Amino acid sequence: MDMFLQVIIQYAAEIIALIVISAIGILGTFILNKINKNQNLKNIGEATYQVIEAAQETVRRLQQTMVEGMKELAENGKLSPEQIAQLKEETLRITLENLGSPILDLLLAAKVDVAGLITNAAEAYIHEMKNGLAAE
Repeated sequence: MDMFLQVIIQYAAEIIALIVISAIGILGTFILNKINKNQNLKNIGEATYQVIEAAQETVRRLQQTMVEGMKELAENGKLSPEQIAQLKEETLRITLENLGSPILDLLLAAKVDVAGLITNAAEAYIHEMKNGLAAE
């Protein structure tokens, strides 16, 4: 009976060891997934910030190169709806050209509406410029 008990204890110890090792592996995988998810969120946040910065820079450039000239040629000193649409298209085109492929790939993989982000960032910055709130 004593030998039978030793064999059972030995098998039980091996089974417990396998369970513990498996649990450690599962816990490690879970923790790594959480860390990677947080890192991906951080990367997406940084990429979003870079898109906003690029859109603002594009607005500043277009303000200097196109907007002032368009306003001078306009009868009432204001842009027409066609000119505004043209500037929106230019803002989107130039900003997308200036962004790196890794940034765009990351945001597109995360299902971020990059064109909408650029348009909204540009419009918000234009509003800030009009109200004297924009940082130069």
